[in-house]
Amino acid sequence: MDIPSDPELLKTQLGIELRRLREEAGFTALEACKAIEAQTPKLSKLENGNQTADPDDIAKLADFYRATPEQKEYLVSLADAQPKRRRRRRSAQRDAVPDWFRRFLALEWDATEIRTYQIDMIPGLLQTEGYARSTIVAWEPEADERLIEKQVATRMDRQVVLKRTGRPSLRLEAVISEAALRRIQGSKAIMRAQLKHLIAASKRPNITIRVLPFDVPDRITTPAAFELFRLAEQNFSTVYLEDLFGATYLKEPEEFTQYSVVFGRLRGDALSPEDSREFLDKLARSYT
Repeated sequence: MDIPSDPELLKTQLGIELRRLREEAGFTALEACKAIEAQTPKLSKLENGNQTADPDDIAKLADFYRATPEQKEYLVSLADAQPKRRRRRRSAQRDAVPDWFRRFLALEWDATEIRTYQIDMIPGLLQTEGYARSTIVAWEPEADERLIEKQVATRMDRQVVLKRTGRPSLRLEAVISEAALRRIQGSKAIMRAQLKHLIAASKRPNITIRVLPFDVPDRITTPAAFELFRLAEQNFSTVYLEDLFGATYLKEPEEFTQYSVVFGRLRGDALSPEDSREFLDKLARSYT
């Protein structure tokens, strides 16, 4: 199990995991506090990533929330990994497979804003089941069918964050290169359904989709896709980069600012949301 050494990232992820377990178990913060004999402010600080966790408290909360043994072990390992004294933070924190994606899911689940630029594929939060299955099979053609279906279900379950209520909603803004839309993934029928799904999603108030066409002159280029996360309740922001070996999180203010500027320029070169829908509709009709 690979646990990051960055203290801020550790506390943020642990807080998100704890709150998610509590909400899924149906307990109030006051009820949860009784399990660790604490006041509500302590639990609030834990869930918001503002306090170093006691592994014993985390174990008690996991039991109270009826977490699985695997979930409990993971949460306690996060608490154990937190440094007992302040260390110099690293500007970039790399995660290794397989744990890096679990950390990504936690951040995605609690984010209040995600801005994503995609070059070669549709963002996971906007994929149809057919498109998702095709990408997974293409990457792991020899994988057991049960594993494939589990991964597809996970990708579809992620999309519930776009419809959450009771807490600050997620605002998703996506700039998608024309290359991702023209590359046939699975079949033309799958692509047609995927593009129609994008059109429908773009009409929702918390989702903005812009297409970056090939024919924009002199636009900037980036070497890879990236995502910008903001978590309002934790006052936490990070740039997420993914490659074949795992993921990197850039948390320094100047790094986040630089990527925000790049995203702004890409967004400025992209079509408007209305023109993007027209582009998607025209392209969808060509996949016959």
